[in-house]
Amino acid sequence: MNQNPTPATIFLQAVQAMVSTLQAAPAVAPKVYRTRLRPLTQQDSTAVVVRLAGSDPDTSVGQGAVMVWGTAVSVECYARGNTLAPADEAVDDLLARVYTRLQQDPSLGGVAGGVSPHSLSVDYDVDGDQTACATVTLLVRHASAPASVQPF
Repeated sequence: MNQNPTPATIFLQAVQAMVSTLQAAPAVAPKVYRTRLRPLTQQDSTAVVVRLAGSDPDTSVGQGAVMVWGTAVSVECYARGNTLAPADEAVDDLLARVYTRLQQDPSLGGVAGGVSPHSLSVDYDVDGDQTACATVTLLVRHASAPASVQPF
C-alpha cells in the first residue's frame, strides 16, 4: 500500500463533489452512485449515477500557467414508472431535483469555478421495465496546477 498516495485529480474531485452534493440531506434519490455500472435494482424506484465524461484544457492560457479545464460530467437520473407516475413523469421529477440541487452551489463547495448545462438526453426503455433515464451532462470549469491535473 502506498504510504503517500497521490491526491485526487481535479476531475475526480469534481465528480466526488457532485455526488456529495446530491447525497446531502435530503438526498435527491435513495441511491446516488459514482460510476456504477448497474444503477437500479428491482427494489429501487430511483437512482442517480455521476460519471466523468471527459475534459478539455483551455490552451489559450499559455504554457507554465495554471491550467483551466472544461470537464464534462454526466449525471444519469434513473426512475421507474408505476401506476401513479409513468416513467416520463418520474424521471422528469428526479431530473428537476438533481439539476436544482447542483445549481444551488455551482462552485461545488469550492472545487469548481462554475457548473453549466451542456446537454440532455433521455432513454425511455432502459431495462424493458418502465424505467427511464435522463442524462444531463454538465460542464465544470475548474483549474489545475501548471503541467498537472492536481489542484493548485
